[in-house]
Order: sequence, then structure tokens, then C-alpha cells
Amino acid sequence: MVKLDDPVWKTVSAAGNDADKWLQVLTEGKRDIRETIEIVAEDLSHQLSWYSATAYALPHLAALCGKLSKEDQVFLIAQMGAAIAAEAVCPLVPDTQAYLEFQEGLEGLRKEIKPLITDPDVHDLLNADGELGSMFALGALAVLGDRSHAYDLWYLSGSTWEEGYASCVCGWRDEEIPLTEQPECIEPFELDAWDKMSLDNEAVWLNGLLELAGDTVIAPVLPLLYGEGTCPECGRREPYWTWLDRYREEM
Repeated sequence: MVKLDDPVWKTVSAAGNDADKWLQVLTEGKRDIRETIEIVAEDLSHQLSWYSATAYALPHLAALCGKLSKEDQVFLIAQMGAAIAAEAVCPLVPDTQAYLEFQEGLEGLRKEIKPLITDPDVHDLLNADGELGSMFALGALAVLGDRSHAYDLWYLSGSTWEEGYASCVCGWRDEEIPLTEQPECIEPFELDAWDKMSLDNEAVWLNGLLELAGDTVIAPVLPLLYGEGTCPECGRREPYWTWLDRYREEM
């Protein structure tokens, strides 16, 4: 963990370029904790961009997370998920200082999140606040699952998860794949019911968390997102996630 007075903070980026200041405020409890978490999260996830300060902030946030109530832990993960997921579109170089800091933070957050996901009290909390519950599910995905999937789900929020995007290596592209109905080009993934304990299958536990939150927007499209697409032009079969990532990278 890099101290908040280290010179490195002058070299890293954040939307407001003051992430270290707000982390200091947050860790010292100088103002309302949720209000400060929101400020830090916005500073590190503005416009779904990757900010290099996130890597150095994560160990501090992980250390803080272990000291919070369950309710505030859930809030922290819900708020910080997009910032963490953004690393998927700008992967850190292994063995660099930033990479090691990011991994330290992830490991710390994983230790805190895993018990939360299977905690009945947290399940009640997600059920009581659907919006918070849905964002916590995406935040948990960014930490425990495939960060590119988490980022893609935030990316699709631009269409309120009603339309998807796709691109095939043959040149075929579609910017209006309907996700609220069954498109002919995607074979949906069959989701089993979640036992509220196992984290072996990402799609299953993510869907389970969203259902606990009463989500009616993201959960219904997961079978398509985790499904397999067949290109209408060349017949090539690929996971839908691959189509979406290719489209996003070409933009």
C-alpha cells in the first residue's frame, strides 16, 4: 500500500486529480462516509474511463472495507465496481508497481466480498434496496469475476440493457441487437438456480444476486449475454461476450 503522501500521487490520474485528498478524508472519517465514497468513486470512474489512481487507491479501500458495517461494505462495492471494471479496457502491465497495488487491493476486497455474497443479512439488504443490490452485484462481478464482463454490463447501460452490439471478424456488425426479445443469431445460455452459497459459476451467482435485488432489467438479458452467437453472414460461432468486446474495441 502506497502512503497517501507519496510522490506517486502527483503522477497518477483521476477525473478530479484529487483522489489522494478524498481518500485521506475517507480513511480519517472526516465527513459522511457514503457521501465521501461517492466522491471517490466518481473521481475514479467518470464516463466509465480507467484512471491510473484506481490502482493505488484500491489497497486503501480494501483496508477500509474491513472496518465498515455490512451495509457500508455493500455500498462501497456498489460504488467502486465501475472503476475496478475499467481496468479490463486498459490492462495494467504485470509486475509494475501499479499492477501489484491493484492486485493487492483486489485480493483484500475479495476477502471481504465473498462472505457478504452468501450472508442472509446482506441478501435481505439487497432485497430492500433494489438499485443498490443491482450495483453491488456488478461490483462483486468486477472483483470476483471477469472484469470485462462487468465493464460490458456498465457499457450496455447506455441502452438501458435493451440493445446489444456485435462485431464478427468477417466484417459483419450489428448495433441494434434486441436484448428484450430472442434474436435469431444468439443461442441463450441456460442458467441454473443459485443455491445462495456457491461461487463456481459466474453467470449463476450473478443472476442470483440480481434476482435477490428484484432486478427486472439486467437479469433477464444474462442468458443472451452468456450465450453463443452465430454470425448471420459467415456462420462463425462465438460467445456473445466476444462479439461485444470486439465491437467495443473497434469503436
